[in-house]
Amino acid sequence: MPEQVLLRGAVAFDPATHGFAFPNAFVNEVLTLPNGAKITTSGRCGGMAYASLDYFLAGQPVPAWRADLWAPSRVPPDSHWLAQLFTQRLRDSFFTGSAAKFVTWSMHSDDETWVFKGVTRWTKEEELPRLMKSIDAGRPVVLGLVVARSLASIGDNHQVIAYGYEQDRATGRTTVQVYDNNSVGKVVTLTSDRDQPDWTASNGHTWRGFFLQDYTPRRPRVLTKRPPGVKDQVSTGDTVKLSHVWTGLTLHSHDLPYTHRDSDGLQQVTCFAGSDDNDRWLLVGTAGTPAGTALRDGSVLRLRHVSTGRWLRSESGIPSPLTRQQQVSAVDTPDASADWRVEIIDDRPWTAGARVRLVHVASGAALHSHRASDPRLTAGQQEVTGYPERDVNDWWTVLELS
Repeated sequence: MPEQVLLRGAVAFDPATHGFAFPNAFVNEVLTLPNGAKITTSGRCGGMAYASLDYFLAGQPVPAWRADLWAPSRVPPDSHWLAQLFTQRLRDSFFTGSAAKFVTWSMHSDDETWVFKGVTRWTKEEELPRLMKSIDAGRPVVLGLVVARSLASIGDNHQVIAYGYEQDRATGRTTVQVYDNNSVGKVVTLTSDRDQPDWTASNGHTWRGFFLQDYTPRRPRVLTKRPPGVKDQVSTGDTVKLSHVWTGLTLHSHDLPYTHRDSDGLQQVTCFAGSDDNDRWLLVGTAGTPAGTALRDGSVLRLRHVSTGRWLRSESGIPSPLTRQQQVSAVDTPDASADWRVEIIDDRPWTAGARVRLVHVASGAALHSHRASDPRLTAGQQEVTGYPERDVNDWWTVLELS
């Protein structure tokens, strides 16, 4: 039987679906000098690769948040649970036996020596067959891409997910398909010919070689299994889950009263790190606005908590439990204290992918949250307040729409 000339394998991984919708543009502050200068490193590629593979193997959608939510930085800030996840998974990627190859390969030449095969042969004779075997078994792999030629440049190395390959034994050309978190939503290929030591990437980089990283799955956090399309219109009569843009937690209420003064009969409103039916809010128009009316910048509406039927409200002069900003709560009977105005940059319609403020009409305070919690006063969840000024903690986006 003649030898098979063209070998192919692929896993049903799609960078546009299973990758994150923002680039690896993180800046990590690792040290502050006595003069105040900050030492920084760039990127959390390993964390993004590990997290993406976590979601894929669990059969869960990755969070659908896009780069423009966090303009101008384009990535979730360090206060956001997703940024914290990437940091943790990046550390996980470094505390593996295989991660030592970032050091050893960066110090070795491409060519073989009396003792070592060198990066070229290590990649093509040892790592590539392992990659192909794993993909043939239906499992993508995390690759460590090496470009550095000294320890001083080790930060230039990179981590991606490989999910497909093609090898033409007649021409000697091998191509590997990868999800590179520097190229959002794109299929990136690594290509090398039989007599070529390097691997040329379709997004403009050249790599000396690659190795398979050890990887242990971690159960991902899933806040919704039904992320809406970023252009889906938001209207009165819709039920939404709202996500706080700067921390990623979800606007939440539950049938528990506040326990501090000036709060009798009011239901707590917080931001929740999990996901349940207490995150769902019905959008109701004011002044007889019928259901199905498209909402946009300047629209006034009320938010009714689906599980308890109470209405999101605020009132000037009543302090929040932790920061003493303006309290936000839920009440049985709506009045003017339950009216909220939608604010969207550039006078746009409210779509699911938009970054919006909800401004309390009577007081002008913005619906606001921040990383403050207390086991007794907020059930350990993140405080939600009305904030008379404006900052990044006023932004919300639609997590789920029905």
